[in-house]
Amino acid sequence: MTKLTEQPSNQIASKVVKSMTGEEVISISRMLTGDQNFVFAVTTADSEYVIRMTDEGHKQKFQAAIYWQKMLIPLGVPLAEFIQTDLEGKYSPFPALLMKRLLGNDLVNVYSDLTDAEKKSLASEIIKIQALVTALPEGPGFGITNSYEHAHEFKTWYEFLMQRLHFFQEKVKNNKVFDPEKVSKVIAIAKNIADDLKAIPATPFLWDASERNVLIHDGKITGIVDVDELCFGDPLFVIALTSTALELEKKDNVYTDYWTELLSLDQKALMRLAFYKLFYAAAFMRKHSIQTTNSKKVMFDTELLNNIFQQALKRMDG
Repeated sequence: MTKLTEQPSNQIASKVVKSMTGEEVISISRMLTGDQNFVFAVTTADSEYVIRMTDEGHKQKFQAAIYWQKMLIPLGVPLAEFIQTDLEGKYSPFPALLMKRLLGNDLVNVYSDLTDAEKKSLASEIIKIQALVTALPEGPGFGITNSYEHAHEFKTWYEFLMQRLHFFQEKVKNNKVFDPEKVSKVIAIAKNIADDLKAIPATPFLWDASERNVLIHDGKITGIVDVDELCFGDPLFVIALTSTALELEKKDNVYTDYWTELLSLDQKALMRLAFYKLFYAAAFMRKHSIQTTNSKKVMFDTELLNNIFQQALKRMDG
């Protein structure tokens, strides 16, 4: 197994791309994206590529990405399709996935340049894309998973959420940056709405197609990237992730407000969405200051995050 002290480099990624394509690499640079993988933008004389690389211990995520592509691309979900893969170390010690580079940039990186009309149009597009995913069968269990075969751990959506909240609480307590009692409040609210959360079916959706992983060009979605997992449960979950993440980036919530409006949600659904925003405020508290798999330090504005939590708590109380 590759030692965790070793990391994919520009030189290694360049060598792998040349071996996979037979093309000479003109330029290569590491992209500042994702928490788990090392991602490189590569230009050759003939094309532009993106190569994702990881260590042997995380190869299962690449296997999952291939698994979901085989299911989602035939449905019309606009994923960046892998054109070459190396999971067995043929070209380097690092499992690798190669794809053509799609036009565009992550939503968060172009968000400030979008008009409100474009944000509404993008909300309509992501709703249609998520609807394609729901054509898949319901899961045999709930939560974020690598495959249908691995989706048995949680028997209800409520059980999945509670497991995550208790995990957040323990990490926040150990981190000593945020007050763990905040997470205790989220847990108490979850218990109060347990019946509603237990009633949620195991609907498949792209849980991480949020402010990142959704590529935008000329005000339109050009593709979804980094789909290593699907989630089975309430598709409103991803709206809350997107909304909270945009707030942390000091962006407005026009996009997610339109997303919510276009779904014509009833009061129970709006209540769940408010809860998920509170959930994600706690999730980001847990994530603050961690070291990611691909050697990045995650840091947030702690005052802003505390304020986001308080505002979410007020909305939930309302």
